[in-house]
Amino acid sequence: MTRTQSRPISTALPDNITFAHQARSLALHHGERILSEVPTALRRVGLFMLVMTITIPAFLAGLLVVLWHFAR
Repeated sequence: MTRTQSRPISTALPDNITFAHQARSLALHHGERILSEVPTALRRVGLFMLVMTITIPAFLAGLLVVLWHFAR
């Protein structure tokens, strides 16, 4: 059985790609993904606020009716 010569794998970056460039492009990529989700989150918050403005007064009115009924 003959052994083949293995060549070491170079982990060095090419001269034109630096760590700062990679970090910057990674931050931009993730920043764009986060910003693309902002409108969806705002719609959900808006829907939540709409539901709360309807259900909380309805709950309090129902509670007032029940308490009024028990008081009589």
